[in-house]
Amino acid sequence: MKAVKLFEEFILEKEGDTYDYGCAMLYFDFPQINKIHDAIDPKDLYEEEGDRTFGIEDEPHCTLLYGLHKEVTPEMIQEIVKNFKFEACMAHNASLFENEYDVLKFDIKGTNLHECNEELAKLPHTNSFPDYHPHMTIAYIKKGLGNRYAKMLETFEYELTPTNIVYSTPTGDKIKMTINQ
Repeated sequence: MKAVKLFEEFILEKEGDTYDYGCAMLYFDFPQINKIHDAIDPKDLYEEEGDRTFGIEDEPHCTLLYGLHKEVTPEMIQEIVKNFKFEACMAHNASLFENEYDVLKFDIKGTNLHECNEELAKLPHTNSFPDYHPHMTIAYIKKGLGNRYAKMLETFEYELTPTNIVYSTPTGDKIKMTINQ
């Protein structure tokens, strides 16, 4: 039997970053996001002192499932995602999730996103949002300022090439996995 390299590498978070849950994410090659980020006034960004998860989203991805419990292993994630082929996706329909801040995002269309989410949801997880809405966060904007950017991007569509799956564990490790394309 031939040995197969299951995980390409670890991508490390800042030391000490821990989370309540893990997350499986589909990452993309999306160099155009830098121009979008450049068009956002830094004064409009929502940020919290000491929390780098807000502001500009610097890792273009679509969450496959958030809320994975600590007993979920990278091998369990890989066992599921290996059954799906991830082809080019479309980022479109810039819009907002409105909270105490505005989440500027693109909707993501692509093959197997919903199906993979359904299979991952069979693993131990906690989810406050029962309806899966594939999207890519662009930035976190101060409340009430996001509509300007959503309108600026409303006609833009981008074809995205998936590059890999990343399992972000509750301990803060990010484990990069290969995907079928």
